[in-house]
Amino acid sequence: MAAFTLLFALLDVGIVVVTYSSQPESLAQELLTLEASKAERSTDLTPDLLAGPPGAEHWAARYIEPNSGGLFSALSRADAPIGVLMDWTRRERVPSGFRISGVRSVTQDGQQRWLFMQFEGDGIRPFVPVIANEIVQHVLLPLIPLSLLLLLFNVFAVRRVLHPLRRAEAEVDALDPGNVLLRLSEAPEPREVNTLVRAVNRALTRLDETMAILRGFTANAAHELRTPLSIMQLSLDRLPPSPQRDDLQADTQHMTRLVGQMLDLAQADAMAVEPETTVDLAEIGREIVAAMAPKVFKENRDLQFESVGDTRALGHAEAIYRIYRNLIDNARAHAPGDKPIEVTAGPGPQISVRDHGPGIADEDLPHIFERFWRKDRRTTDGAGLGLGIVQRLAQAHGGTITVENVSGGGALFCVTFASPPTR
Repeated sequence: MAAFTLLFALLDVGIVVVTYSSQPESLAQELLTLEASKAERSTDLTPDLLAGPPGAEHWAARYIEPNSGGLFSALSRADAPIGVLMDWTRRERVPSGFRISGVRSVTQDGQQRWLFMQFEGDGIRPFVPVIANEIVQHVLLPLIPLSLLLLLFNVFAVRRVLHPLRRAEAEVDALDPGNVLLRLSEAPEPREVNTLVRAVNRALTRLDETMAILRGFTANAAHELRTPLSIMQLSLDRLPPSPQRDDLQADTQHMTRLVGQMLDLAQADAMAVEPETTVDLAEIGREIVAAMAPKVFKENRDLQFESVGDTRALGHAEAIYRIYRNLIDNARAHAPGDKPIEVTAGPGPQISVRDHGPGIADEDLPHIFERFWRKDRRTTDGAGLGLGIVQRLAQAHGGTITVENVSGGGALFCVTFASPPTR
């Protein structure tokens, strides 16, 4: 806006200069009027303070009286009534350039007086004060309020345009990957913002459709692989004992677990938790511990469960069952030995699983929830999906998962859920 205002001012100045330069008579009249106003503002009754315009030669200024006889008549306008003195201006060509003469009426201390002025000059220089005065009066003074009005208008217009953009920005920041149905609010105006927001919503719809296709493919592939893997496991069980059969069974079990985790992951990404469903974390914990205890005992391990205080929470029972199962499987895989795995529900809407293994290195803590991340792929047969599934299910509940190394050895995983409304 500042550049536009400056350009407008320069253009206006150019128009003023060109206009007055082509009207020498008007310049002469304005110049004498400007010099007379200086005498009128002077406290001295004589015009000696008048120095004349810049570049003027043979400057002369004096007061005349109406009863001065011949001088009065000589300085009166030809078309004026006899005995009447009026303002007039005359421009004449002389060898050195031009001569300007004229009379102006001035008022000093309430007394009207007549000022005669005459000078000679050449070129545009004597008229610089007139042009400068016109620039001030007809360019700068009108431009100041105009610029202020333009500034206020621009501030109002820009804020009005940016308001829906700021709202769209806040809605984009608030988009939840777990709720793919969210869209930006479409402001009816301005049209440009509405067009942009609708384009973003269309892009979100296409992205949602693409992700749904990918999730469906993963879930369908995992589901279809379960049956042949089960048949393969049964066929291996009928083979005579041998080291080769044991290796094949171990590989089949690993593939079965991976397929199950892929199915869990696809279901976790598509899960929508009902906000009003209340579940008992302790009841789900007892159920999963009872289901996994035989497998843990077979490994000469101990699986302990404890319930502390009120264990009600808002959540999805099947999803919380998977959280328990994946945390216990993670403890079984990464904390070998005869130390127990401790599962706790409560106090409050939280569950925790602690092992007594070597713990987690500080440099590995930022990565343990990344999907398919494994510290050493040569020493583990896992796919790196278990903790990623737990984190995604916790996020679907609006909860959090934390991990810390505890004194005495081992890692403690804690998942916090939303509390049910108080009764």
